[in-house]
Amino acid sequence: MKKIVQVGCGDIISRIVEDLKDESELYRRMVVETIDKVISKLGTAYIDARLEELLIDGILYAFQEQVSDDAHVMLNRFGMVINSLHNRRAKPYLPQVCGTIK
Repeated sequence: MKKIVQVGCGDIISRIVEDLKDESELYRRMVVETIDKVISKLGTAYIDARLEELLIDGILYAFQEQVSDDAHVMLNRFGMVINSLHNRRAKPYLPQVCGTIK
């Protein structure tokens, strides 16, 4: 009999969120892609306010520090994270996000 264990999104993201500020751009990109996939599968219900702040801050950092021509990839992933937080949770971060993307 198979045993299935479901881990909450918050548990997974809390373990990798700090890696969004890693020196390696390729690694940061992999972390963003992983977060994107985790959120798309498990949702954001178990992300608390502190983890939410770390996540937005880390993704903004990863976006600002990229030097490759794949800005659209990072921007799409970032958009998915913001959309998954829904209007009420994402609203406080919108001025910071808009200022960064300009």
